[in-house]
Amino acid sequence: MNKEIIVPLKVNTNVNEFEVFMFKVNTLVLGLEHFIDKIGYQAQVYSNNKLSVRYLVNDKTNTSIYYSEKYSADVVLTASGVFSKLLQCFLVVYKSKPEFIEVYDTGKMLLFYSFICFVFNHKMIFILRGGEVQRHKGKKLSFNFIKLYLATKIAYRVVIKEKNIIEEYKGNNFPSEKVRIVGNAIPVAEKKPSFNERDIDLLFLNSIRKERNVLFLIDVINMLAQDNKNIKVVITGFSSLDNDARGFDLEEEFRVLKRIEDLGLKSNIDLLGFVKDPMRFHIRSKVFLFPAEVVFANYSLLESMSCGTVPIVSKGEGAEKIVTDKEGASLKLDKKDWVSKIKSLLLDEIYWDEKSKASVFKVEHDFSIDNWFKEMMAARK
Repeated sequence: MNKEIIVPLKVNTNVNEFEVFMFKVNTLVLGLEHFIDKIGYQAQVYSNNKLSVRYLVNDKTNTSIYYSEKYSADVVLTASGVFSKLLQCFLVVYKSKPEFIEVYDTGKMLLFYSFICFVFNHKMIFILRGGEVQRHKGKKLSFNFIKLYLATKIAYRVVIKEKNIIEEYKGNNFPSEKVRIVGNAIPVAEKKPSFNERDIDLLFLNSIRKERNVLFLIDVINMLAQDNKNIKVVITGFSSLDNDARGFDLEEEFRVLKRIEDLGLKSNIDLLGFVKDPMRFHIRSKVFLFPAEVVFANYSLLESMSCGTVPIVSKGEGAEKIVTDKEGASLKLDKKDWVSKIKSLLLDEIYWDEKSKASVFKVEHDFSIDNWFKEMMAARK
C-alpha cells in the first residue's frame, strides 16, 4: 500500500485479517470509549495544523464510524476479546510509530498502554478528564490507585482538564512537575441566528443523570407553562428512548419521563434520545438550561453558547468560570428565580441579544479549539 494513503476508517477488527499496512503518524490516541464530536473537534484542529493523528477507539455507543467520517479522522475500532485487543494495540503502535501517545484511563487497559509507552520509548501524554483520581477512594493498595501511580510515573506529561482535581492529584503524591492544565474547547459556530429565527424556547441537551437535576427543571417548565401554554422545550439524552440499556442513569430517566406525563407537559416538551447533530438544536434555541452539580466546561453548554444561545445554569462547580451575569445567569436551585430569569429573557429581545453576543464572545476568547491546540502543543515541550 502507498504510504500516503490513509487506512480505511472502519478496520476489520478480526486480528487475523487486521490491516497492518499503516503509515507513520505523529500522535496515536488510546483509551477512548468512542469517537464523538468533542474528539472530532480535536481531530479537526490537529488536521488543520498538519499534525497526523490516529485513534484506536472502543466504540461502546456504535457511533464512531459516523463521527470519524464527519471529521475525516483516522479511526481504528478495537478488536473484541482481551487477547485480540492486546495484539491489535501492539500492532497499531508498532506500525504507527508515533512520537506521542495520548492515553485516556478507561479501565484495565491503561496498564498495558503505559507499558507499551515505556518499553518502546514513546512520549506518553496521560489525560485526566475528572473522576479518575477519585475512583480508588483513598485505598492506596487498590488496582485503580496502582494503575494511576504507574501511568503518572511513566507519562511524559499529565494533562488535566479540570483544575478542581489538582489538589487531590497532588495529595496522592503523583508527580506534579509533569502536570499541565488544558480544559475543554470547541470551534466557534458559524451560524448565530437572531432571536426571532429561533423556534425552541428552552433546551436541555445532555445525558439525563440525577446530579443534573432534570426533575427540578421539569417543575420550572411546569410553572412557566401555567402562563405560557405554547412554550416549546426540547430535552434530549434519554438512553431509554433509544432502547439503550447502557444509559448513565436509567432510573432517573424513568422518573423524569413519569414527572412529565403526570404534569401533562408532553405537548410542550419534545423528548429525544441521543442526537448525532446537536448543533441543529443549539442554533434553534433561545435559552440553554443546565442545573447541574458540575457546570464548568460542559461541552454541550459551550456548543450552545458558541452559537449565541443564552445559558442559565446552577451555581454548580465551576459555574462562575464560564457563565456570569454578562453571558446569562448562574442561579441557586430556586424555582421562582429560574422562572423569573427565563421569562425576562423570553420576553425581552434586546436583553436576550446582549447576553447572546456576550456568550459567543466568551467562547471565542476563553474556550476556542485553536487556543486548545496551542496549549496542547505547549504541553508537549
